[in-house]
Amino acid sequence: MMVIVLELENIGGLAGRHRFELREGLSEIVAPNAMGKTSLVKALLAMYVPRMNPSELLNYDADEGYVKVEMEGKVFIKRFKREGGRVVEVESNPIAMDDKVRFMVLDPQFGEIVKRLVLEARSDITDYLTKVFRLDEYSKRKEDLRSQIEDLEKTIEYLKKDVKELAEADEKRKELQSKHAELKQELEKVKAVSIEKVKQIEERIMKLNKKLGVIETRIRDLENELIPTAGERVRELQAEVERLKRILNEFYEHYREPNKHVENIKERIKKADDLRATYEKEASELIAGEDARIPVVKMAMLIKATKCPTCGRHVERPEEFWPSKLKEVEDEVRKRKEAIVKEYEKRIRRVDEERVSLWKELEEFTKKYNEVREIENIRLPKYTAQLESLTKSLEGYKEELVRLKNERDAIVKELEELKRGLSEEEKKAAEQRESMEKRLGELEQRIKDVEELIAKKSESGKRLYEVSKRLEELRKDLEVTERELYDTLAEMKDEFAKIASEVIRELGFSWLKSIRLVTDETKKSFEVKVIRVLPSGREVEQPLNTLSTSERLALSLIVVLTGYKLKILDEHKGMVPIIADEALLAFDPQRLEKVVEELKRYAKYVVITRLARPDEVSRLTIVHKR
Repeated sequence: MMVIVLELENIGGLAGRHRFELREGLSEIVAPNAMGKTSLVKALLAMYVPRMNPSELLNYDADEGYVKVEMEGKVFIKRFKREGGRVVEVESNPIAMDDKVRFMVLDPQFGEIVKRLVLEARSDITDYLTKVFRLDEYSKRKEDLRSQIEDLEKTIEYLKKDVKELAEADEKRKELQSKHAELKQELEKVKAVSIEKVKQIEERIMKLNKKLGVIETRIRDLENELIPTAGERVRELQAEVERLKRILNEFYEHYREPNKHVENIKERIKKADDLRATYEKEASELIAGEDARIPVVKMAMLIKATKCPTCGRHVERPEEFWPSKLKEVEDEVRKRKEAIVKEYEKRIRRVDEERVSLWKELEEFTKKYNEVREIENIRLPKYTAQLESLTKSLEGYKEELVRLKNERDAIVKELEELKRGLSEEEKKAAEQRESMEKRLGELEQRIKDVEELIAKKSESGKRLYEVSKRLEELRKDLEVTERELYDTLAEMKDEFAKIASEVIRELGFSWLKSIRLVTDETKKSFEVKVIRVLPSGREVEQPLNTLSTSERLALSLIVVLTGYKLKILDEHKGMVPIIADEALLAFDPQRLEKVVEELKRYAKYVVITRLARPDEVSRLTIVHKR
């Protein structure tokens, strides 16, 4: 007999080292709540499914751990380590990395198809069909094209802005150059009247004034734009970081162990499902008991019994008595059955309302938990890094401002000393030149800034044309790829529906005749609908959102089994375990054995998780069945 040996260390709720065996055939993972069922399933899936978050695997109180699998004489392992506040995968040797596996898991928490059809009531299974019929090359091509298109659209947005700024900068440069030329001519005229003895002083004053103009322009830029803008952005980032930290703190204060909260909701759903099944069974037994009275009376009427079979009383003129008695009993039975049906429909309706509320609670909490993990692992680290970088830039601006002001004060002081050495007439000429030199320095700095901007953006126009042309080509390629995939799936959808009908017949779902895949030409999608058989025998097509939870569970099972029949995981030669939650399979206990036998046709290992009471099983146990 073949065996999968699964060894875990510090994985999920399983602290320390644990070793389990999954034997060929059926293995039941049995345990009370919060005893490691989910952790074991996650560990097993991590060896087959890509892109599982390491932080969801490593135990919260451990710094390192691993998942190891021994199968057919080979060893596969994944190791995890906590570094710098996050969990990283330091060794990776999985059994397989096949994204199709997550579609085939029969568990609402981990299985893509079950989650979509049961929890979310979404009927679009286009991506699943793509994997079933091995058309992943189209999906990869679409994903690659969309990624390229998104990048080019962002590039075009930036280039358009650059082209606009380039035109504005060129006009500004022409204006500044014209003013600079006029001012320079005017300055030359003023210089011509300077006397020889102060020429050396005036040249020094000219250089200092020019430098002073450059410095004051930079000071204004720092005080009026760079420092206020950077400061405002720092405050915004600080507020956002604090807000995200509050969200995390509030969430973990309220939900210290989110995974246990999920398990608790699932247990409540299981109890509601069990109560509904109990009500249905009780109603059926009561109705059967009432129906049993009529055949007794009919038999007595047929043989014209002279003695009542139920009470033993003597019957005179049985040919008259028994027809009357039969009508009396039939009326009584009909009224009793109506009362039973009415009472139990009311009880079942209350249970169904509670189940819908619980599924909605599970869906909302899962969504909230995913948002919290996105904040914890992506947004908060990103904004924190931006805040640190911008804070350093702001400090640099402030230091530059202090240095420039000191330099400006030194220049002003030197200018005052130089001016005191000039006569009144010379001072007047010097003041005029000072003003012009200062303005000239300001203009030269502004021209330099504009020319630097133009140099940076001069290639934008040419690139905008080239990128726009490439974007159009990619959009056409994407349209062709989507059309090819849609047409190919449209040709194959009837085969999927045909195989699904075979699964329905094999499992004996009397209420369900078949499923139909409805195409949407606009969205290029395929939605699943069911053909239902009503008690009257009439057939009606139903969308997913009109089905009960148990009916959607049955439908998800049929869709997954159809994928197995179409050999979606055939390349793994049955070595990928089929993982299922008993709650999904046990919605109809009479079919559980038949479903398990069907699953064993497609995999050597079938793993079912089952919730048990603490008085039945005290710890996580694996029960092997052939």
